Amino acid sequence: MLWQDATDILRSLVQTPQFGLITDVDGTISPIVPDPDEARVTAQNRRLLEELGKLLPLVAVISGRAAADVQARVGLPHVLYVGNHGFERWVTERAEAEVVPEVAIFRPALEEAIRALRPLLIPGMRLEDKAWTLSLHYRQTADPPTVAMAFRPLVERIAGECGLVLYEGRMVFELRPPVKVNKGTAVRAMVRNYKLDAALFLGDDMTDVDAFVALRELREQNLCRAYGVGVLSVATPEPVLDNSDFVVDGVVGVETLFGWLLNARKASST
Repeated sequence: MLWQDATDILRSLVQTPQFGLITDVDGTISPIVPDPDEARVTAQNRRLLEELGKLLPLVAVISGRAAADVQARVGLPHVLYVGNHGFERWVTERAEAEVVPEVAIFRPALEEAIRALRPLLIPGMRLEDKAWTLSLHYRQTADPPTVAMAFRPLVERIAGECGLVLYEGRMVFELRPPVKVNKGTAVRAMVRNYKLDAALFLGDDMTDVDAFVALRELREQNLCRAYGVGVLSVATPEPVLDNSDFVVDGVVGVETLFGWLLNARKASST
């Protein structure tokens, strides 16, 4: 369902005093680009998040990127930054990231995986060490589909040998510690910690499905009126469409939705 067809529900959510807005970064508030280091949050999304952060009990950004990376790219006050799919959060008072304790013990395993993967890299491939997870990007290789097929069993074998778990995103392999922490557990914690009665999460990729599922469960358990918004693109994975409650058309569409939410929230306070 297009979000424009659900404005009655969305208005009810955003006008709830304890409403939280949670968003992914890449492909949601920032366009997907060939080089992840060049990704930028659009000026309009950044402005709207800043305004919403002044009005809402919670505005949070959660990403597969490291928490420090997310904080630097968004760089707004009144925003909670969660990185590595929920493994860490940015602590503003200390200007540093705080990792989930059970994740920290897997740093040696990640270093072992780095040593195994580096000799396998081909032109256009980049191995990103995010301290608590690893990302093997292959978007800039000559033939990404063929590379994915060839490397999947190799990366899966290395993950298993190192005691890690393999996940896949948009043209990226991710190795993570086998700890039950993901975007779903992260949004559940936000709802609990901020005592939210209503929440909205936006995401566009496979790792966001955990959050969509968690939100639906919270709603069905009558713990929070929580909904998920899938961000559409030419490469939107089918599970995103299957598990989100509403959809929005691309990053520009997210700007429109944020603007609508801001106006609706302001209207409730007048």
